Amino acid sequence: MRMRRLAVVVALATAATVPAALPALAASAKQGSAAAASKPTAKPTAKPTAKPTAKPSKPSAKPTAKPSKPTAKPSKPSKPTAKPTVKPTVKPTVKPAKVAFAANGIVTAVAGDKVTIAVKGGTSDVKGRTVTVTVPASARVIVKGGRKSVVAIAVGFKITVTGVRTGAVYTAVKVQTSGKAAKPAPVVTPSPVVTPSPSDAPGSDDAPADQPAPEPTDVPVAS
Repeated sequence: MRMRRLAVVVALATAATVPAALPALAASAKQGSAAAASKPTAKPTAKPTAKPTAKPSKPSAKPTAKPSKPTAKPSKPSKPTAKPTVKPTVKPTVKPAKVAFAANGIVTAVAGDKVTIAVKGGTSDVKGRTVTVTVPASARVIVKGGRKSVVAIAVGFKITVTGVRTGAVYTAVKVQTSGKAAKPAPVVTPSPVVTPSPSDAPGSDDAPADQPAPEPTDVPVAS
């Protein structure tokens, strides 16, 4: 009994809702058809079907042969077989040692800062010899008891020198002189030569005196 009542209620509800829904369905159908009519029906024509016929052809020909490599490698320069000659070993020259010397004698010549001495006494390397001594500006020079320079030394002075010898070079450190300078020797001028004048000399063109001719004699001449 209850089932029948429920079926009746459902049927009534359905009958009531269906008529009410029909107008709404019809309205929506009209709206859909109107929207469809407003849209363009024709679609754009087909896209161009033509594609580029051919792609640009790639170069078909490849280089047939690669450039040939050089067959022979360049020969390396030959190394010199001969060894460089051995340089002679040059030893540094040994500077001569400085040796002290002393000399006393007579001044025989003076030239600039060089004084030549005829040595009478002193060290063995100068005794009895004639040596030339360099007198630098730094040397102490005493001439007749006063401090002088080398230009005050004159020929003929008695001299005592002490200094240093380097090899064959004598350098004075202290010089002391005394005595008088030698007088210069008188200069003898030759007398003029008298030449005879041309008038006094016998001339080459003087003729000898005339001799007398012999007188004739009466002595007969043998035939």
